[in-house]
Amino acid sequence: MKGLTRGWVSAACVLIRAGTMEAQGPHPSAASVASAVDSLAARVVSSGLAPAIGVAVVMDGTTILASAHGFADATRSVRADARTLWYLASTSKSFTGFGTALLVDEGVIRLDAPITELLPRATWHANAQAQRLTLAHFLSHTHALGGGAVVMNAAFTGAVPEARWPELLVWSAPTGSSDLVYSNLGYNVAAMVIDTKRPEGWRRFIEQRVFAPAGMRDTYARVSGLEPSRIARPHTIDVNGRYATATFFKTDATMNSAGGHLATLHDLARWVTVQMDSGRVDGRQVLPQSAVALSQRQLAAHTQPNARRFAYFDRHGWGAGWDIGAYEGEPMVSRFGSYHTTRSHLSFLPRRRIGVVVETTGRSAWTATDIIAAYAYDLEAGRPNARAVAEERLAAQMPRLEGERRQAITQDSVRRATQAQVASIDHAKLVGRYAHPGYGTIAFTSRNGGLHYEWGALFGTVEPVDVARGQWRLEIAGSGTAVEFGDGASGSPGSVQVQGITFTRVQDR
Repeated sequence: MKGLTRGWVSAACVLIRAGTMEAQGPHPSAASVASAVDSLAARVVSSGLAPAIGVAVVMDGTTILASAHGFADATRSVRADARTLWYLASTSKSFTGFGTALLVDEGVIRLDAPITELLPRATWHANAQAQRLTLAHFLSHTHALGGGAVVMNAAFTGAVPEARWPELLVWSAPTGSSDLVYSNLGYNVAAMVIDTKRPEGWRRFIEQRVFAPAGMRDTYARVSGLEPSRIARPHTIDVNGRYATATFFKTDATMNSAGGHLATLHDLARWVTVQMDSGRVDGRQVLPQSAVALSQRQLAAHTQPNARRFAYFDRHGWGAGWDIGAYEGEPMVSRFGSYHTTRSHLSFLPRRRIGVVVETTGRSAWTATDIIAAYAYDLEAGRPNARAVAEERLAAQMPRLEGERRQAITQDSVRRATQAQVASIDHAKLVGRYAHPGYGTIAFTSRNGGLHYEWGALFGTVEPVDVARGQWRLEIAGSGTAVEFGDGASGSPGSVQVQGITFTRVQDR
């Protein structure tokens, strides 16, 4: 093809098999990829799909793009920029998984070690058969145990101190499934294992042995001590169709090993680089190549058909903190996360040495994070229809935004009617503290004519569903949760059920 012109090659590449994106054209420059991806990210914000979005692209060991658009806090008009800290949610599993792989690589622990050997002081559910479970089962989500009290405390409430979480495993009942079923529990357990082997604890261990060598100096497993205006907040849509900043419920107690870090785009780009390039960054070997390879080795395969595909990506199974899969037939390593309205996407194609990070704070833009990543990969591969495909995918998200706006209006009307109903209800008999040994204490109070709750780091209003039957509703990280008050002496409930868990009224002295 020596005598063929670039134009002929580009035209030939238009001959794409139906339903595929396999044909490829000339590979664009890094600068053109960066410009095109940044332009698409900017349009996600200008179209109203997201209040803020941050994107970074790494090619051949170099960060070619790290750019933020929109507002980290729309209500206070705080713009997202290079210093913005994005909440990573379950992307944190890639840190914890690698930290665990590092200890395995050093011979401190074994993947096939029984979990009862690694956590000798843990208390397990009577039917868990924990002696048959290994560390690999927990890292690969094949432990067949429910999240229970550990996950609720770790991810949401922090009502029971982390030092007690090994004893809370007694509330993680068997699920009856032998499939790979994704949950947070395995990575909370992995942190417990790190804690037993490292006196400084899992947070300091990962900070010192993973973040510091990788040059990730702006990644934190805490909220305290950080400048609040740097944190990209979750956002909801108000009755006027505008983005309004929502409460960021995370505290130090709920910044956990399965979902609990804040980081800048700069740091996340370095994490992609060091993982994609076998522990190298800035021309130096900063993390052991063998540990990187181990963390990306598939430990278990997906057996449920609906789990083998996510957005535009194939998923084969799980390694130590990573989804192992492919994009358009190209091997892909990834880790995504979401919490309330925030979404995190981190992925890379190791053979092509390109990786993408996308962070957003609006629910309507969740899929847009995957669209942007796929667009970067399509551009780098020289696919001539890359732009058209990305535009089509983005346009398909607009009805979701309109649906959210309509829902905001509906919810506002319902909320007004509910507030009027709540104000006419006598809350006195519901008020009180209700406790559970594994899930902590929920306090219900009456103020300003409404019923309110506090549960560790969580708080908010409680809305009636069917007062005659004692049925109410509260919200946890954007999701409605049923609350049902039980019967008790003198008409006051003696218990309350939240997510099927029974809390008993505490008689204050």
